[in-house]
Amino acid sequence: MSPLSPAALADRQDVVDTVVRYGCALDAKDWAGARSCFADEIETDYADLRGTGPERVAAQAFVDLRRRALEGLKTHHMSTNHLVTLDGDRAICVSAMLIHRLDPRRESDNTFDTLAYYTHGLIRTTQGWRIARVQQRVAWNRGNPAVHPGARPARP
Repeated sequence: MSPLSPAALADRQDVVDTVVRYGCALDAKDWAGARSCFADEIETDYADLRGTGPERVAAQAFVDLRRRALEGLKTHHMSTNHLVTLDGDRAICVSAMLIHRLDPRRESDNTFDTLAYYTHGLIRTTQGWRIARVQQRVAWNRGNPAVHPGARPARP
């Protein structure tokens, strides 16, 4: 593997920062900040968590869904093990994400945690790198799926 150029190193860091910034915005309930991480339209695949197929959606609609699902929860999205592949004005960032969710309105059975592997497809825009594709593959869930309105019920 040949060393990356300074420009490629900067791109790699910007790609990782965009993915991490999105998770931080969700935790801060900063919906405008979350929206700023995305291209105007995105492809999503959350089949493992939601039981739905891939879809193409406007970024604002995607963020609005996150807001409705997460606004009453305390969350922590921890993004690690970023592997970035650069290809001109496109990039792929594969990472692991540990998501903790706590519903403070519930007295018991109030957590739902997920370890998932994400593949984010990003494009370079005049405003910087933006996420254009999100694929989530769940390794495991733990806790009460009713805590997260976006999760399908546990299978028997």
